[in-house]
Amino acid sequence: WLVPAALFSFAAMAVGLGVRFPLSQSLFPPEILPKFVLPLLLGLLAAPLAMRFARPLARPRLAWLWVIPLLGLALLAFAYITTPSQARMMAFTGKSIIPCLVSIPALSAPLLAAFLVALRRGAVMAPMRAGLIAGFAAGGLGTAIYALHCTEDSPLFYVIWYGAGILITAGAGALIGRKLLRW
Repeated sequence: WLVPAALFSFAAMAVGLGVRFPLSQSLFPPEILPKFVLPLLLGLLAAPLAMRFARPLARPRLAWLWVIPLLGLALLAFAYITTPSQARMMAFTGKSIIPCLVSIPALSAPLLAAFLVALRRGAVMAPMRAGLIAGFAAGGLGTAIYALHCTEDSPLFYVIWYGAGILITAGAGALIGRKLLRW
């Protein structure tokens, strides 16, 4: 279910929001690339961890998940130091906080649903934790999809607001997982 969900989310972003072109100039410069790569890595690291929760008595090692937020915080600190003080507030607030906070959970929802359906078929012993990690996986992947549209290129914006969108999705995953994944 994950591949169709990802394709659906990408299609919804492309049709509803539009892809930022040319990607080679708008996404791949070294200072902008982390806004796509960090959430993608979070999604790719969290996905197999979430699926391990489907096996009874599985003890997924979650330590690797902390690498991505730590990299994000390091990037945030670097951006804060290198951004002139008079430009920091504009870089932080940008022009699209609300669209970002709405779009990331919306684009992550089909992915979260796919993870929860897959987990439901297993024997989850920690439903809330499984839902939380599934939410992190879905949030990371959904955010990477959203990054293909977003025009906010400052780490002061995307580390904070993308992170908030991922946390919203993870929280939803935990709450839904607590109910849906119980035996």
